[in-house]
Amino acid sequence: MYVPVLDGVKSELITTARLTTRVLFAGPRDGTPVLFLHGNASSATWWEETMVALPEGFLGIALDQRGFGEADLEKKVDATRGTADWAEDAVALLDHLDVAKAHVVGSSLGGCVLWRLMAESPDRLLSA
Repeated sequence: MYVPVLDGVKSELITTARLTTRVLFAGPRDGTPVLFLHGNASSATWWEETMVALPEGFLGIALDQRGFGEADLEKKVDATRGTADWAEDAVALLDHLDVAKAHVVGSSLGGCVLWRLMAESPDRLLSA
């Protein structure tokens, strides 16, 4: 299914080592990366207005997290692992994009995923 995006936002279907999902980008590809993690009952679309409002020189990145939006429906969340699947998916996306560190923003469920990233992958964060 095609989900339209705002002017200034580019949508790509990306396959990482963990997941195939829709990823939105706004800003220069060589900009300072800002990874946006959406909340429950949402998708990357939720961040579009924020992404296009980023200051010059920043690259906004927002993925449809596992279980939401255009993420591969065959990839289920293992609830016994808490937020680990989502956090590992985010790190896999950063790896796929060759992003060593990013500012990370999370809302609702995305905030819980961010907490997991702070605990398990603090070396990947420029800020939270």
